[in-house]
Amino acid sequence: MKLSVDLPGRISAKISVGPSAHIVGITGPSGAGKSSFFRALAGVERNADVEMRRGRTVKKIGMVFQQPMLFPHVNVQGNIALAQRHASDKAISVERILTGCCCTHLLDKDVNTLSGGEAQRVAIARALANGPDVLLLDESLSAIDLVTRRRIYQFLKSLCIETGLKCFIVSHDLEDLALFCDELIYISDGQVAMQGGASDVLNTIFTSGTIESPSAVLEGTLIDHREVMSTESLTNQRMQTDSVMFVDVANTRLYVSKTALQVDSHAFTKQPPRQQTVRFAVKACDVSIDTNTSESRQNTTSSILNALPCKIVAINEFECVNNEGRSGKVLLTLETDCNGTSKTNVPSNSFATEPNPQTLYASVSAISVHKLSLCIGLSVIARFKLL
Repeated sequence: MKLSVDLPGRISAKISVGPSAHIVGITGPSGAGKSSFFRALAGVERNADVEMRRGRTVKKIGMVFQQPMLFPHVNVQGNIALAQRHASDKAISVERILTGCCCTHLLDKDVNTLSGGEAQRVAIARALANGPDVLLLDESLSAIDLVTRRRIYQFLKSLCIETGLKCFIVSHDLEDLALFCDELIYISDGQVAMQGGASDVLNTIFTSGTIESPSAVLEGTLIDHREVMSTESLTNQRMQTDSVMFVDVANTRLYVSKTALQVDSHAFTKQPPRQQTVRFAVKACDVSIDTNTSESRQNTTSSILNALPCKIVAINEFECVNNEGRSGKVLLTLETDCNGTSKTNVPSNSFATEPNPQTLYASVSAISVHKLSLCIGLSVIARFKLL
C-alpha cells in the first residue's frame, strides 16, 4: 500500500506499507504533522493532494479522533445504527464489534453520560460498524485504561489479519506501538524521518538518548504449569493458573501476569498449550543490572523474581531536557544471552533450538556504570519484577 500526502506548509509525506503490515503506528513530536496527515487521508483537508494506492480499491476510510465526536441526539445504540445504514458488505457483525471494543454494556446509555474512555470505545465500534477498508485512529485510545486498551488492540490486530483491514494508529505511547504494530512511521517537521519494522524504528528512537524510559518487547512461549509442578510450591502453582504465567524467554523461565501478555484469548485456558507464543513489554526504568552472573538461577533472597542473562551491546547517555551538561542517566542496550543460562529452570523440551537474541533496555545512573565497570560485551543479569 502506497500513500502520498502533500499539504502545503504542513506536511509532505510518502509512505509505502508492506502487505504483512496489518497495524501501522505513527508517532513523533507534538505538532509534527501526524494529525494533518490523517485528516488529509480522510478527505477533511481540502487543500491536500492525496494519493492512495493498494492492490484492491479503497472504498471506505474510517477515522476516529481523540475527541470521539458521537452524535448527541441518539444513544450509543443509535450511534452504531447510524453507521450501519451505509455499511459496506465486508462489515462484521455488530455483536462481535461491541464485544471486541468492550462496550456491549453501554448500548442503552446516553452519550452525554459516558466517560472519556467509554466514549472512545463507542467511537471505534461505530467506525468499525461502517465496514472500512482503512481505519485511522488519531490518539483514539488515549483515555482508555491499560487492560481494556490492550484488549481492543488485540481485537483490532485479529480483525486486520482476518479481514484485510489496514489500521493506522497515531500514538505517543511507544509501549503500545511496540507491542501491537508491525511497522512504525516517525514524522518530524512534516516529513517522514523514519519508517520500517516497529522494533527497528523504536531501537533508533530509544538509542538517540531522548526518551528516558523506553520499553522493549520480549517474545517467549508459555510453559505448561504441570511441567514445573515438581519444582514449584502449591502456592506458586495456584498463582500460575489464576493470575501469573510462566514464560520461556531465551531458555529462562520468567514470571509474567496475564494482563501484561499480548496473546490470543484462547491461550488462557486451564491448561495452556505448549509453544503458545506471547509478547510483553518491559520498561527500561524497571530493569536493574546485576554483574554477579553466578547467582542468576535460584533467586531466594530478593523480591525481584525475574533474572535474564544478557550482554551489554550499547551504552548511550541521555540528553538533558535543556541540552546543558549531562543528565547523569545512561541507557544500556542489552541482548539476551542464551550461552549465559544454565537452562535449569525450564522444561528440557523448551530449548531444542537456540532462540534468536532479543533486545532489552536498562536505564541506570552514570555512577552505577562507573562503580560496576559496565562496558560493551560484559555479561550481566537483567533483573525486573513481576510485570
